Order: sequence, then structure tokens, then C-alpha cells
Amino acid sequence: MTQLFNTAATPIAELRSVFKSFSTAGGHELKVLEQIDLAVHEGELLALLGQSGSGKSTILRCLTGLIEPSSGRVLHKGETLRGINEDASVVFQTFALYPWLTVEQNVAVGLMAHQVSRAERDAAVDRVIELIGLGNYHAAYPRELSGGMRQRVGIARALVSQPRLLCLDEAFSALDVLTAENLRQELISLWRSPDTGLSSIFMVTHSIAEAVEMATRIVVLFPRPGRLGLVLENALPYPRDEKSPEFQRLVSLIHECITTTTLPDIPADVPVAGQPISRARNRMESIPLVPVGQILGLLSILNDAPELSNIYDISDEVGKEFGETIALVKAAEILELVETPKQEVRFTELGRRFVAADRETRQAIFAKQVFKLRLFHIIIALLEEYEEVEAERIIKDIGSALPYDNPEKTFQTMIAWGRYAGLMDFNAQTGMVFVPKSDTVAEESA
Repeated sequence: MTQLFNTAATPIAELRSVFKSFSTAGGHELKVLEQIDLAVHEGELLALLGQSGSGKSTILRCLTGLIEPSSGRVLHKGETLRGINEDASVVFQTFALYPWLTVEQNVAVGLMAHQVSRAERDAAVDRVIELIGLGNYHAAYPRELSGGMRQRVGIARALVSQPRLLCLDEAFSALDVLTAENLRQELISLWRSPDTGLSSIFMVTHSIAEAVEMATRIVVLFPRPGRLGLVLENALPYPRDEKSPEFQRLVSLIHECITTTTLPDIPADVPVAGQPISRARNRMESIPLVPVGQILGLLSILNDAPELSNIYDISDEVGKEFGETIALVKAAEILELVETPKQEVRFTELGRRFVAADRETRQAIFAKQVFKLRLFHIIIALLEEYEEVEAERIIKDIGSALPYDNPEKTFQTMIAWGRYAGLMDFNAQTGMVFVPKSDTVAEESA
């Protein structure tokens, strides 16, 4: 029986006009979420899908009361949430078990905040351990369990208090493929069973196929800052066949939505007569936090295996999640080494010259392309005036220019790109950025 939910009823958890900012290690404000309006309804399995760093886990923590938004409202059954949502439990990506406690004791931790007798606690723990398929492991310690079994303990701990809302924060990403698939199916069965008392599931994931396989509704979150994009109802009957045409259609639809938004075919700048179109000329644009070595690896793969022109096939080949692959492709694109019509990734003429060139010519091409990126002018302009510049000054300028990016991580990526290009280097001991005196290009690092 497929779960039904009534969108007219009061949501079990809701965010209204939520904004969230954090302070980075350097004291800079990082804007993570912007104008989030999201409701989890009774009886639904809602998947929040997005790239790493888009703010998915922050939304989950706001919904459950683990953190407070910078502005906006968090509601629980229509009332302002104060403190932790007592109707919700969370299963995290890491197993987060106490290694000195047995399975039974780890599960019982889920009842610590509840006033129950010892007999009630023992009965609840026994029930949920049996429910999750760990009946013979009451006295086992985490070190004696496989990864899948440890995550079962985490799920049992979340279910022991009989929550109405179960939140999954990329709960399957640390598991092998077969174990993850088995657990996904078991969780769907638990959610659809009236015996658990579980009404709704809110899952955070970066896997499009996982979202289509499990969810009744899918919401795509776009990054920098995190904001809601595509909202998609999924009425496919359970169990879902990933090879079915409708399953594949939904996967392709979400793929296309994410790709079109992140790697748009229409250039960002207004064309100027007589000049080539470039995304990076007239505005400050973020750079993907991608090491130089990975960009070179992508170009090598495209050169050695030209049949891998589709971004999804490339993602499978490099063994990265779809969002990470998009960031990698975008890095090559803003350097004008590839272009991305529709869902294809193709060499530009410059990209072909780059992969065919020797090491010294590659450095020269890379330097020229990096120099075109306006973000790098923050550093380059200072280095033209001073022999060396304090990193903290540059990081502060990056934070002002890109309030939705982590300035420290952006700085590290800029230094790596600039070092490969021979334009700049950084002395971690002195905290100073300087122009390298040698023409030798530093070794690429992952």
C-alpha cells in the first residue's frame, strides 16, 4: 500500500522564509541558505537532493531544531518550534555509535531523553532490534559488526522512540552498493508498515537514482546560496524498477534540471561585437573548489575516451557523485577548455591544444586562462603593487566579493591554480602570498 499524504493538513515540520549564515574559521560570514520555504507532510517520503555543500544538511538540522536559522520560522505541526523537534529522529551518514556500548545499549541511547521505566525501555529496545533485523546481536559491540549492520543500529536507535518523522542525512553514502540497496528497501517497508508508527521520512541525498527509488516527492536544492529549485511529485508504485522507462525519465529530468542550472548553455555575459563570448569576463564568478590534478585528469579522460561525451557517463567513469562531476566539468569550462551543450562535454579548440601541448605550453595556456578570471584579479592586482601580500587580506576580499562561498577554501583553490600557472605562490609559515621567482611549475596535487 502506497503512503498517502494530505498537503492541506498541517505539515509535521516546516521552514518558512528561512535564511542561514555561519561564521567561517577566519571569522567571515558565509551565507548558506536563502529564502527556504519547505514543508514535510504527514505520510510522505520527501527527498532533498543537491550537490555537496549546497546546504542540505543545514536544512535538516533546522527542521529538527538541532540548529536555529539566522532568520525565518521553523514550525512543528503549525506551531513555532522551540528547541528539538520531539517527533523527529535523525540517522547520520557516519554510524556515530559508542564503541564501548553493545548494540542493545547503543539503541537504548535513543530513549535517554524520554521518561520511561526500565521495563518499557527494554521492551522498546527489543522490539526495534527485532524490527531492524538484528535479533541475534543484542550483546555485540560495534567493532564486531559490518558497516551495514552498524547503520542498522543507527536506524534502530532513531526508531526506538517511535518518531513520527525520521530524518536521513545521507544515511547510505558510506555503505557498499548492495548493502545500501538492501537497507533502502527495508526502510521503505518500515515506513509503509503501520506497526512502526512512522508517518514521514525526510531524506537528504546527493544520489538522483536513490531519490527516485525512494521518495514520493523530490525537491532539488541549488547551491551558493542554498535555494529551492525543482519540486517533483513521484507517483511510481513500489517496489520501483530502475530500468523502467518512467524511472529513467524522472532521473533524466532531474539530471537535466541540475545540469542546465549549473552549466547553462546560454552565456552569462552579454556578447560584445567582435569579441568572443566568455562567462568569466565582466562579473565576479565563483570557482569550483577543484584541484588542478583533477581538471587535468578529466581532460585526459576526454582525450583518451572521446566516447565519454555525456556528463552522466563521465560521472560513472571517474567514480564521483554527480554534483562533484559537475563541479569538475564547470572548472574546465570556466577555463574555456571544454564546452557543455545540453548534457555533453566537448573540447574547445583551446582545450584540444592544451591536451596536445608540452608541460611548458600547458602552463602558459593555464596562466592565460586563470588571468582572465576576474576573481583572480583580487590577488594579481595586489601582487603587482606589492612583492608579497598577507593571505588574510586576500581572504577578506574574497569573502566580500563572494558572500555565498567559503573564502578560506576558495583561497586555497586559487593558490593551487595560481601555483600551477606560475602566477603566485603561498608561504604557509609566513602567511604571505608572493610571485614565484622560478619558472618551474609546482607538481600538481590532488
